[in-house]
Amino acid sequence: MELSTQQAHEIKEWPKVAIIILNWNGWRDTIECLESLQRLTYPNYQIIVVDNGSTDDSVERIKAWAQGNLTVESKFFKYDPSKKPVTLVEHVANLTVAEVGSEVLNFNSLTIIRTEKNLGFAEGNNIGIRYAMNFGATYIWLLNNDTVVLPETLTLLVKRLLLDQCIGIISPKICYYSDPERIWFAGGVLRLLRASGYNIGINEIDNSSYRGFVLCSFITGCAMLVKRDVFDDVGLLDASYFLYVEDVDFSLRAKKRDWKLGTDLDTVIYHKVSKSSQDVLAMQTYYIWRNRMYFSAKHHSKFQRIIFNMFWFSSRMLKLVSWLIRGRMDIIDLAIKGYQCYKKGIMGYYEIGK
Repeated sequence: MELSTQQAHEIKEWPKVAIIILNWNGWRDTIECLESLQRLTYPNYQIIVVDNGSTDDSVERIKAWAQGNLTVESKFFKYDPSKKPVTLVEHVANLTVAEVGSEVLNFNSLTIIRTEKNLGFAEGNNIGIRYAMNFGATYIWLLNNDTVVLPETLTLLVKRLLLDQCIGIISPKICYYSDPERIWFAGGVLRLLRASGYNIGINEIDNSSYRGFVLCSFITGCAMLVKRDVFDDVGLLDASYFLYVEDVDFSLRAKKRDWKLGTDLDTVIYHKVSKSSQDVLAMQTYYIWRNRMYFSAKHHSKFQRIIFNMFWFSSRMLKLVSWLIRGRMDIIDLAIKGYQCYKKGIMGYYEIGK
């Protein structure tokens, strides 16, 4: 079911959408994402970049792009200098409500919020969410900086939300940036007893079976459009996770409060899915081993924890044996350290290399 052309024209005031992009030493990806957002047909949005304690010159590079002094190359569009300069508003993370209220925010402006250190995916986004709620955003779109968005994407997502007031979280279909015809996310399944989310359609070639709107139980944090009412109802992302599993946690909390989650398969964005480099594997190992245990303690009943622990420890033993055979004592050390930190209550950021 879709809004008719007449219904669309009858929308007198499109809801205000805040688009939050988290940047951490990734200005090249970020400015490509920002350039694609400038092509959105949606008439009422504001872009917020939260620079999460970058140690390179990310903020200066993003500013240079906004001023028209840095071009963007992309296989999805041509750079358009006519859309520059972009009005810039800059803050540090401890901004006040009064500061927010004094700003003129529109589609041709960009707000940059600097944090003093890397707060992680969850709390970095929370900085932007609080800011967006202060200036009255109706919807908040958490969007990875390594994505490229098509012009109609946000308009179609908002139209879908307007059809059903019970839908609290929605996402587009997400395909690989490097292979645009191949699906990365076409809806998600929350696997409660495994404390994880599963991407439907992952690695499949896009086809006619992935069309329309589907309800689901898990939405990836890569491109999560959330009604403000959901944050008012269930709270923000849980900063204790720091990185990984926070979107599984948020999806479950929304489901528990009877919000519908869904994916509009008629919309698509493209995602530069992280490659399994040694550094990425190290982060994933530590944080996932710690965070899935934390998720279980937070959400499982006693019986569910028994089932989870049976699955978890048996599957982890297989991984440990696999790493041992390959001589990856470094990864084994991080896995054990992640578990130990959970047991000690060390959540949020942890210097895994020490």
